[in-house]
Amino acid sequence: MNANSTNNRFSLFDELDRGLNHLVTEVLNQDVRKGNVPFLTVFELDNTYVVECDLPGVKLEDINLLVEDGVLHLSGERATPDADETHITLDERTYGKFARKLKLSKDVNAEGVDAELGNGVLRISIPKSEHILPQQVKIRSSNG
Repeated sequence: MNANSTNNRFSLFDELDRGLNHLVTEVLNQDVRKGNVPFLTVFELDNTYVVECDLPGVKLEDINLLVEDGVLHLSGERATPDADETHITLDERTYGKFARKLKLSKDVNAEGVDAELGNGVLRISIPKSEHILPQQVKIRSSNG
């Protein structure tokens, strides 16, 4: 076997890998573009993880939030505008049911999860467990 055939084989595998990665990325992005899942921002503060989810036009009573077996389940429904009251010229929003799941880290306190909806953004605060937060150590004097 010469070096050229080996390079060609690795080149073929690289192409297959790039193609599969592109396909998976496209499928995931299409789901988001179709509105099957709401857009999220997740960030970390000193003692809390924060998830912000864009839910414009979604009523509080149409949102469900559940923590179960280390997974945050977010689901709900954006109601379709009443066709009798509205003559829509252009509508790029998505309507209907949505759902999102996030696996929580083991370093969170699932019992302390808090959420609030304001200005079309659901803000979920997930506190970190006490055992992972920095602890001040008190130093004793050995001089009696």
